[in-house]
Amino acid sequence: MGRRLVISDIHGCSKTLKALLQKINFTEDDTLYFLGDYIDRGPDSSGVLDILIHLKKNYPSVFPLSGNHEYQMLEAQKDYNDASFYYFVKNLAKSKDLLNKKGKLRKKYLKFMKSLPYFAELDDYFLVHAGFDFRKKDPFNDAVGMLNIRTFKYDKKKAKGKTIITGHCPTEFHKIKKQIRKNKKIIRLDNGCIYTKPHKIYDYTKLGKLCCFNLDTKELICKKNIDH
Repeated sequence: MGRRLVISDIHGCSKTLKALLQKINFTEDDTLYFLGDYIDRGPDSSGVLDILIHLKKNYPSVFPLSGNHEYQMLEAQKDYNDASFYYFVKNLAKSKDLLNKKGKLRKKYLKFMKSLPYFAELDDYFLVHAGFDFRKKDPFNDAVGMLNIRTFKYDKKKAKGKTIITGHCPTEFHKIKKQIRKNKKIIRLDNGCIYTKPHKIYDYTKLGKLCCFNLDTKELICKKNIDH
């Protein structure tokens, strides 16, 4: 049996992702889950998706989930006119490299993003990008909650007593380690890899790492951002 590993929000940081994969020495015996938000903000969204598409094609034990940024990209192409979509991708998402010469999402990226499930259930864990709105009758069919919720209370019955691993909310590194050390039922794995400079909301000095969590040993393996 190999390891069960989880990696959170990558946000276009392809060099950091490659370095982390080398650091954890990922092999075909391992099972690797990704929690979404592969694109936008960082310098190489297409590079990150190329890595994931390659992994998914060559390793049956690689499972990427959707994040809100992938969902927003699909919704934008569906709802916006061509000019608005191009503006959104280039200026807001900062992911022009995902587009073809006609200003549309390249087919391989469109196909990949459409294929992504919203959560994964294991024997002892739930994996999801943002979390679950347990106030809903069926939180596992609530895409908006699974992709966007920022705070939620743990519901032992609905969660079947399983630990929930999420991304989405940049969390200071010492707080991630504390959650793991105390065996919290909700562990937020996003250390805001993309935040390496002064920010109006976040303390970038406590962020900036891409993290991988071993579900079995509770080991946390991280790589500081090398894309900026």
